[in-house]
Amino acid sequence: MAYIQKVVNKKGEEKHKIKVSCGYDINNNQITHTMTFTPTATTPRLIEKEVQKQAVLFEMQCKNIKNHRNVKFAELADEWLELEESKGQLKTSTLELYKGCRSRIYKCIGHMLIQKIHRSDIQNLVNTLAYGLDKKRKLGEKSQKNYICFVSNVFNYAIVNDIIDKSPCYRLDFISGPKKEREIYTIEEEIHLLNLLEERNAILMYRVCYLFLIMLGLRIGECLGIEWSDINFEKKTVFIQRNSKYENKTTGIYTTTPKTSSSVRCLALPQDILDVLPALKAQQEENKEKCGDQWINSDRLFCNDFGKPIHPNQPYNYLKNFCKRENIEFKSLHSFRHSLVTNLIHNNVDVTTISHIVGHINGNVTLSVYAHEFKEATVYGCNVMSDLMNQQRDKLQKSS
Repeated sequence: MAYIQKVVNKKGEEKHKIKVSCGYDINNNQITHTMTFTPTATTPRLIEKEVQKQAVLFEMQCKNIKNHRNVKFAELADEWLELEESKGQLKTSTLELYKGCRSRIYKCIGHMLIQKIHRSDIQNLVNTLAYGLDKKRKLGEKSQKNYICFVSNVFNYAIVNDIIDKSPCYRLDFISGPKKEREIYTIEEEIHLLNLLEERNAILMYRVCYLFLIMLGLRIGECLGIEWSDINFEKKTVFIQRNSKYENKTTGIYTTTPKTSSSVRCLALPQDILDVLPALKAQQEENKEKCGDQWINSDRLFCNDFGKPIHPNQPYNYLKNFCKRENIEFKSLHSFRHSLVTNLIHNNVDVTTISHIVGHINGNVTLSVYAHEFKEATVYGCNVMSDLMNQQRDKLQKSS
């Protein structure tokens, strides 16, 4: 709504100052437009009516003003990133992901004026990423969408700032490559690996870490984020509530929230894990005593000899090198998570329970990600009735 202020100049002439607010700029400063109006009417009632009409017209004019500054995509994208970084609302991993996207995006559309970019240009960007037309690595469908998510955010920022009317990021065709077969460990392979780690006297911290991954299906960041205060020995539970990550040298090792709100969860601790935790705690107490004032009180289960949280790549590298020395197949740490879900599905654990254990948003996500495993379990389930009837027939034949 317009603000009207009556002023009288030195000559005694009555004027009206009209001010209209049009939101805030990127520095959170209010954007205002003002004008001075001199009424031509003679009576107070007609003057007021004339001023009010002029205020409405001026407000409509201000609201329809577009920011027609000629700005290139790269310039506006950097402006948006700087704003988001100052606000601190984006996760560090997301912010760093977007920063990493800039090089390839800017090469395609960074030089173009934001108003001149069309859907075809964005589709061309998708094709470039998918087929490596810029002579860089070909990206899968998920990565393509991450890049376009950044692009879309920049265009939405342009819309909010009245630079453009609509985003060109619509009805895009993402290119899906051949799906990589999901690698999983069999239970026999996991048992053999754990036994071998113990026989070779592998570092205790890593052995405990692999137990968490195998038996609870944790993501590696969730596992490395566990603190001793999250363990309830009396109730035999662990509370998963943080994520330990590393993006680059700028971020270093940092702590953030889990992947989604549903990833914050309380899980029952298997006895195999409970049995080895006291030894790990005793080892840390010994290191703490040796370090003295140099000890870092991170309270993490998985830390170095000085108490500092370990790099997220360390468990991966340790196991990979161990498997190479022992001449056994190494798949990935995330394969333990896939293995857990697959075994739960084939042992008739309901999808809601599985979803809670692994921290998916809901059962639909679990069904989507592990669709193939559920189909296999359905085929197995179809044979249950037949097997039961055959068993009963065998009993009847034996009794007769």
